[in-house]
Amino acid sequence: MREMEAKRSGMYSYLMVIFSIIILAWAVWAMYNAFNFQQQGNTENFYFYAAASSIAIVLAVSSIMQMRRRMLLLQSLAVKVLSVILCANCSFKVVRAFTQGDFVYKEVGNCQQCKGTMRIDSIYAEEPPKKSRP
Repeated sequence: MREMEAKRSGMYSYLMVIFSIIILAWAVWAMYNAFNFQQQGNTENFYFYAAASSIAIVLAVSSIMQMRRRMLLLQSLAVKVLSVILCANCSFKVVRAFTQGDFVYKEVGNCQQCKGTMRIDSIYAEEPPKKSRP
């Protein structure tokens, strides 16, 4: 379920960036037209296109920067889930990434050292690294 939410969030982010780039391209085109209107002496259209393109450029750049910050924040908050596998005989311990279908006391194979039964002992989420503020 989390994977679907992550895919939706990623798709939303990419769509927002693409939309912002389209707005930015339109703003550049409008600014080009504004300068053409100024050269023709059509000041009314010049002011309209110059104002519209300036606002669009500010909004597009702001949107792209916000999406960049959001992506960096989401990456820093990513939680790593780990499974601890323990041998019932010799207490040999293996820590590996959680895989779908893992549950506590699930048998996952034989021990590498004594050929005893290995079971998942615990499942936990690793805290994301905290950034120190200067």
